[in-house]
Amino acid sequence: MIMNPLRERDLGTPARKGEATVQLTIDGQPIAVAAGTSIVRAAALAGVEVPKLCATDSLEAFGSCRLCLVEIEGRGGTPASCTTPVAPGMVVRTQSDKLAAAPRGDGAVHLRPSA
Repeated sequence: MIMNPLRERDLGTPARKGEATVQLTIDGQPIAVAAGTSIVRAAALAGVEVPKLCATDSLEAFGSCRLCLVEIEGRGGTPASCTTPVAPGMVVRTQSDKLAAAPRGDGAVHLRPSA
């Protein structure tokens, strides 16, 4: 897929196809997306922008930059939203005191050789 950056918005991770949908809430906004969709893509579809550097529609996410951290109700930590798939009933926050205090990436993309 070739994107024209002037016409198409990059939603952070490739689209997932399937008949099953997942309903979740992101920053108080309910949204339904295809099962397997990343949180960063679901957020973009809901109109919520999550900072990202290494995530793009044209590549599978690898979570290197650590800029897209989110908080998920009932779970510990602050996972990368580009590598975390949505789940039924999930409640996601992209802005919180916990996220503000969380260490973020340094803005550099760290690549590692494949195994």
